[in-house]
This record gives sequence, structure tokens and C-alpha cells, in this order.
Amino acid sequence: MPSTCPICEQPIPPTAAHCPVCGFPTALAIEALRAVRSPPTSDGRGGPSNGGAEAPAPKSRPPPPPEAELSAALGRGLRERMEALRPLGRDAPDVTSEMCEAALGEASGRVSEALETLRAAQGRLERQAREAVRRRVESLDERRAALERTGIRLDLETSMPTVESLSAAGASLAPLLEVEQRLAKFESDWKGIQGLLAQIEALRAEVADLGIPLGEISTEVQAIREKLSSGPLRGTDLDALAQDAARTLMMLHDEIPTSLGDELARHATTLAALPDESDAVLHAREIHEEAARHIEKGRLTAAAQSLRDLRRAIAELERPPTPRPAAPPPVSAPPPVPAPAPPDATLLETLLKKARSLAARVRTLPPESPLALEAAAQIREATDLLRGGRLPDADRTLTELMRTLSREEGRG
Repeated sequence: MPSTCPICEQPIPPTAAHCPVCGFPTALAIEALRAVRSPPTSDGRGGPSNGGAEAPAPKSRPPPPPEAELSAALGRGLRERMEALRPLGRDAPDVTSEMCEAALGEASGRVSEALETLRAAQGRLERQAREAVRRRVESLDERRAALERTGIRLDLETSMPTVESLSAAGASLAPLLEVEQRLAKFESDWKGIQGLLAQIEALRAEVADLGIPLGEISTEVQAIREKLSSGPLRGTDLDALAQDAARTLMMLHDEIPTSLGDELARHATTLAALPDESDAVLHAREIHEEAARHIEKGRLTAAAQSLRDLRRAIAELERPPTPRPAAPPPVSAPPPVPAPAPPDATLLETLLKKARSLAARVRTLPPESPLALEAAAQIREATDLLRGGRLPDADRTLTELMRTLSREEGRG
């Protein structure tokens, strides 16, 4: 492989597939050298005519024809223009194939044809460049309009480039790239602010009926929205507003758990004063523990819902029993029924203490175990007997439960 390009005479790396300057295929370099060094004969064919012997190299190379110089200038201009359009990325036009075709034609002696090929490539390159720039400018206008339709006004701190200014000869794409970068930053910051405000509003709506004071937080959110809807915003303005929104969300995450925890502490005091054997009280305590776990894990939405359930459960516990409707007067007075003898106060107090003691022992049993379920049922039965004044039956039930628990503890 020759070390220099036969077209532009620039060095070619040994492993290159094309000339790095003009793009000529290196696989055709030897044939091109032969065509250049072997001028055409009178019959129109090139090559040595002295029996195959290589003709002596001329002492001086004749000057290239004007078409060759023009082709070289066009080729350099096309390479520079493609390099300038490279920041367009996939939209950047490419005429490398035409340049290779022109190089092959020039190497074969078809200089005029190569010149026409380069001129056609130049026209196509400029048309495609203008179209690519037009699409990018229109995309910028659409993106800016989409942002402003959301309620904010932008200050890009630079004027929007036009297709004419970017398509002019020698024009730089730097203004277009700068506006694209600024607009992309606006879009990213605005999306982040919208996400933060959505989280804030969701939490505020979730705790709106819980009576949690959010006066300062509401003021902060209102101030952020007013700034967003005010005059044109720069990139630094959106950065500052994003920081304000993040700080407000952190305040909300601090305020809600504190308020929920204070209310749970008050409810814990209320539940501690209620009797242990009530199923409704046990259910309320389970809800209380669930709400505390949600707060500890930071699940504020679930914690708020658990607190609502706990409020309803406690309200049911504190509601006085509904009085029974009075019975209609009898038609005839029934015979007097002797009043039941009042229960022995001392025995009743003893049995109540015994029931509380056994209930405490039952709570130490493994939850959901057969023994725990059976013991709880016996406690409820004894309680009902005590309320009905059937003290001996209640005593027998409690004594039997005590024996059952003693046998279980003896086995353990």
C-alpha cells in the first residue's frame, strides 16, 4: 500500500481504509498511482509502451489542470462544512460517498466529471443542512411553547437563532446548541419542580381532615406558585424554586409524623384506661400499633389512614350505650315477684380480682395458640356470669381455668 494518497498526496496510515483527508479508498491507491504515472498513449490507453518496462519517471511533474485545482478546493470546502455540521448528530448531512466517487473519477483522468460530482455534492449538502437546521429550530420553538403553556414564562438569556442565520456560509451552530442546552435544563428543572409540588399536594390532601396545622407549609407552597407564575424565569430562578420546593417537602415530612405521634400518645393513654377483656379495645390497640409502625417506616399515607380508623374505634368505645325503649304498660298488673337477693359484695370483689389475675396470665400465652383461645373464651364466660350475678358458676369457671393454666405451666 502506498504511504501517500495519490489524490491529495497526504500521508495514509497503514491500516486506514480511506484517506483521512479526501476519503479516497486505499484499496485503489496502487491503481490510481499507475493511472497518474502512466500518461495515456496516442491510442487512448495508458501504460508503458516499451515492452513492459517501466517508463522513466519524469524529471518534473506538469502543473495540474485548473479543473483539478478547483476539485481540490471543493473537496476541502466539503470536508470543512461536514465537520462544522457534525454537532447536528444524526441530522448532519454526509456526502462522503460523492467525494470518493469524484476521487476515483479524477484518478482515472475524468477530471471534469469529478468536478461536476463535487458540485452536485455541494448542492445536496447545503440543502440537507438547511433542512436539518430548520427542523431543529422548529423543535426548539415547539418545546418552548409547550413549557409556556404550562403557565411559566422563560428567559433563555439569548435570542432564538433563525434558519437564515444558521444556514449562512461559514455560520456556526454554537447559538443553536446553546439555546438547546438552556431549554433542556429548563425542561429538567421544571419537571423536577412539578414532581415536588405533586408530592406536597398529595400529602396535604391526605392529612387535610386530621386537623394537622400546616400554616407555614401552605404559605411556602403559595409563595412558590406565585413566583412560577410571575415574570420571565431564568435557569437560576428555577434552581432556587426547586430548592424551596424540596425544603418545603422536607418540612412536611417532619411536621406530619410529629403531629401523628402526639395524637397517638394521647390515644394510648385513653386505651390504657379501658378494660382489657373487651374485643373492641383489643382491636383499637391493634390499630394503634399499626399506625405507629407506619410512622416509624415513613409511610405517612398509611399512617394517616390508620389514625382515621383509630379515631372511629375510640369514638365507638366512648359512645354511651343506646337506651332500650320502654316496655308498654301491662294490661293487668302481674303478681309481685320477689327481688333477687343481692350478691355477696365480698365474694364479688374476690372473683373480680381472680378474673383480672387470670386475664393477665392469659395475655402471656402465645398468640393464636389453642390454649390462649380457650382461656380467652373462659374469661369471657366468667365475666358474663359475674355480670348476671351467678357468682358460684363464675367461681367454678375461674377455678377450672386456673387449674388448666397451672397444668400448662407445670408442663413448661
